[in-house]
Amino acid sequence: MHRWRLALLAAVATLALGGCLRFTADLTLDPDNTVSGQYVVAVEKGTGDNFGMSDRDMAQELWGEYAKAKTLADVSYGDYSEDGYVGVTVSFADAPLDTFAPSDGDWGIQRVGDEFVVSGPSNAVSLAAQGELPQDDVSSHLADAQFIVRVTFPGDVTQNNGSVTNRTVTWQLQDAPPELSARGSAIAKPDRAAPLAWFAAAVLIAGGIAYACAGRIARRAP
Repeated sequence: MHRWRLALLAAVATLALGGCLRFTADLTLDPDNTVSGQYVVAVEKGTGDNFGMSDRDMAQELWGEYAKAKTLADVSYGDYSEDGYVGVTVSFADAPLDTFAPSDGDWGIQRVGDEFVVSGPSNAVSLAAQGELPQDDVSSHLADAQFIVRVTFPGDVTQNNGSVTNRTVTWQLQDAPPELSARGSAIAKPDRAAPLAWFAAAVLIAGGIAYACAGRIARRAP
């Protein structure tokens, strides 16, 4: 293995243990078996100086070592700077669901009938399995790092071991269960606001027509 890659992998563990790493994944599942979303990979400002590069370049190098970076074919990069962290955003749209299939070493997503199913080991457990972190108490070693995954389903969430807001399940991976688990409908939930908006528009239009007609009748009256 290339020396630089070995040094980079060691840096991942060092940054995670020191709380200097931020990784977030926001994934939206679509009924046509595609996934859109955005990743954020960032380090605390000034961290790149220790490795002879900018913070942004270091974050992009770290992204390049993530498994999804090798399977997502079409992504766009943006700058990220927030809360003292500097790095990159990695955005993508309409990626095939197979790109996110679960593996023995990492969680993933697959479709089973009319549901999407999230399953597999959390990233924190994956690091431990690779020997990067101690096996006994992974969460305590990652307490200050930030690893967040959000998955939004087309329909209602039916089961999960994260936290749920509407149709989105969120996991804080540094304190996640050993296996991520969630199920949700792959059928898009109707937008209740749309029929109400159309009804309100129809009422306004009908009222406007009635008002105009009343005005004409009034003008014609002797």
